[in-house]
Amino acid sequence: MDYIKSPINYTGNKYRILPQIEQFFPQQARIFVDLFCGGATVGFNVKADHIILVDNNPYVINLLKFLAEEKFSVIIKDIMSIIKKYNLSCSLKETYKHYREQGFVIGNNGLKAYNAKGFAQLKHDYNLLRSKTTKKANVYLYTLMVYGFNNDIRFNSNGDFNLPVGKTDFNKNNFNKLKEYNQRAREINYEFLCADFRSDVVAEKLLQADFIYCDPPYLITDAVYNEKNAWTNKEEEELLNLLAKLSNEGKRFALSNVIEKEGKDNFLLKKWVKENGFNRQDIIYHYRSASYNKINRNAGEQEVLIYNGMVQHGTKDK
Repeated sequence: MDYIKSPINYTGNKYRILPQIEQFFPQQARIFVDLFCGGATVGFNVKADHIILVDNNPYVINLLKFLAEEKFSVIIKDIMSIIKKYNLSCSLKETYKHYREQGFVIGNNGLKAYNAKGFAQLKHDYNLLRSKTTKKANVYLYTLMVYGFNNDIRFNSNGDFNLPVGKTDFNKNNFNKLKEYNQRAREINYEFLCADFRSDVVAEKLLQADFIYCDPPYLITDAVYNEKNAWTNKEEEELLNLLAKLSNEGKRFALSNVIEKEGKDNFLLKKWVKENGFNRQDIIYHYRSASYNKINRNAGEQEVLIYNGMVQHGTKDK
C-alpha cells in the first residue's frame, strides 16, 4: 500500500517519517486507534481491519469526514465553483506559469495580491455561516485552507476563521492529495471521532483496540496548536498515565513526542520512559520547514517514538 498525503496541511504531520515509525506498528492490526489524528496521515496509511481516528478539533474532524465521504467529482465541482465565484486564481486550470507570465506573481509573495480581495470575501461569508458542519461550510473551509497563509486551519476565540491570504492556490498537488485521500477512504474501514482523549467514549475505543498510536501536542514546542498553552504539564501527565495504564492492561502503543528542543528537556517524558521501562527510538527528521520552526531551523530538537512490546520489522531498540 503506497503512502498518501493528507489533504489537510497539518503542522507536524508524519508523512515524511512514516517509514521510520510504521515498523513499530503491527503488520496488520485488528483495531488501530490513531489518537490525536490531526490530518489523518498515519491513520489513512496503516494496515488494519478497522481504523479509529480521534481528535478534539471539530473543524478538522468534520472536514476530514466530508472529504472522505463525498464523491470526489462533486468536491472538485464545488471547489471550482467557489474559485469562480470569488475570482480566485487556479493553477490547476491555468498553471502557475500562466499567472507569472501575466505579471500576477509578485516577488516572493506568489499569488497573494491576486487572491487578497476574493479570499477576504470568502472568509467573511464563511464566518457568517450559522452552521460550520454543512457541505457548503466544509467546501468553504477547505478552500480557505488552500488559499490561506501556510495552508493552515486556524480560528479565533469567537470561532471565526482568522488567517490572512497566502501565496498559493488550488493546484495539481492539492488536487492529487484530495483524490488519493478520497480514494483511500473507499479502500479502508475507518471511523472518525471528535472527542477528548480523557472522555468515556475514547476510553471505550481504547479498550477495543489492539494498537494505539499517539501524536499529541508537544509540551516543549510552540506549534500553532499549542501557542495558547493548550497543552500543559497536566495534559502531558494525564496522557502518560493513561498509556502506562493501558500498557499494564496488555495494550500495545507507540507515542510520538519531542524530548529535547533548544536546550529544553521534557523531564516528565524522560522520567516516565525510565520508570516504566519503555523503548525509545530517535527520529532523524526535524520539522525545519514548518512555519512555527523557521526562526531557528538549526536549533537542537530530538523527536522520538516511545513504544512498548516487540519491534515488528527487526529495528533495534535505542
